[in-house]
Amino acid sequence: MKTFGLEQTTGTPEACATAPLGRAIRLLGDVWVLLIVMHLLQGSMRFNALRTELGHISSKTLSHRLKVLEELGFVQRRAFLEIPPRVEYHLTEHGRELGEVIEAIERFGTKYLSSQHASTLEKCSPVSPGTVETGLGDT
Repeated sequence: MKTFGLEQTTGTPEACATAPLGRAIRLLGDVWVLLIVMHLLQGSMRFNALRTELGHISSKTLSHRLKVLEELGFVQRRAFLEIPPRVEYHLTEHGRELGEVIEAIERFGTKYLSSQHASTLEKCSPVSPGTVETGLGDT
């Protein structure tokens, strides 16, 4: 059984955050990041179209998450020299690989968190996007 190097990172939460697994958990634990990637898997989108699709996300939060994803090399921002200015966002090759992670999460949810577990899950308080500390900002 693979232990994912947990014996090396069981110290402080800071130590977990510096390991690749910890960084991946922090990134993928942010609901907005997953939702942005899910929408961009369908193709390039403009900022306002993405914001509309996501629903209750502020411009500041969306801008910050896109900037983080861009800095990490998962999203590319493409500006067009037009008036009015037009900017589109699309996933890079690395960003498209996150689709495999999302598919794995979906398979897991279907297998283990299907309707038979719904009554147990309904007792849990839902996590609102942006309420979990991810290190991606408090916006």
